[in-house]
Amino acid sequence: MVQRRRHLLLWSALPVLLLLCVAGKLLSLNLLAGQAAGAFAARDAAAVGTAAQALGLANVIEPHKAPFAAGGGHALAGDFAAARRMFEDALARVPRGSSDECIVRVNLSLAIEQIGDAQLREEGPASAAVLYGEALAVAEAAPAGCFAAGAAGEPGEQLAEAEGRLKEKLAAGQAAESPEGAQQDGPEEQESPEESQLEQLGDSARQAERERNSARERDEYLRDNDYAPGPDRPW
Repeated sequence: MVQRRRHLLLWSALPVLLLLCVAGKLLSLNLLAGQAAGAFAARDAAAVGTAAQALGLANVIEPHKAPFAAGGGHALAGDFAAARRMFEDALARVPRGSSDECIVRVNLSLAIEQIGDAQLREEGPASAAVLYGEALAVAEAAPAGCFAAGAAGEPGEQLAEAEGRLKEKLAAGQAAESPEGAQQDGPEEQESPEESQLEQLGDSARQAERERNSARERDEYLRDNDYAPGPDRPW
């Protein structure tokens, strides 16, 4: 009889232990997410990477969070190729049609665009066009919910802006590569150094604004510590 009661006690304690483990796991996830958000706000790429690694070990419930945080750390460090790999990993894991997918797509598209900008400077329009096309495909494949009225507005706005911007870059690259475009490039068509400098400053300002918006999105995404199961929950 005593042995039987002991077995019953052990079996009845098992669900309680499981609940405690789950509760402890959720608390640790919130703590790690907070650490990642704080490190990102401080622009500490190494600390973001450390928090992302810990999230990867701890989080089997929403496995896209760890590679997303790691991608943010690489973006902070200026390693957009590594950021792209992590954001692609996050996109492969994120629930389809969720608000999280919108945010992941924004960051993945921007990372690929940054790589394309570097290719444009180093190798020219033809090399950059491939990357711009890939970035555009990421943005265009976003679910309709990203753009729905009442949805989290900024990801949808950023995706729409990315589509327009990338189409312009692709068109500009095609014009530069075409024979007609080359023939039209004469002394009378060239911008003055002052106009060129102003245009570069404008491009730099727009790029900085995009990076600030993307950083704010990642920070808000990381700082949302509320937890509930289901694809509609943010980070």
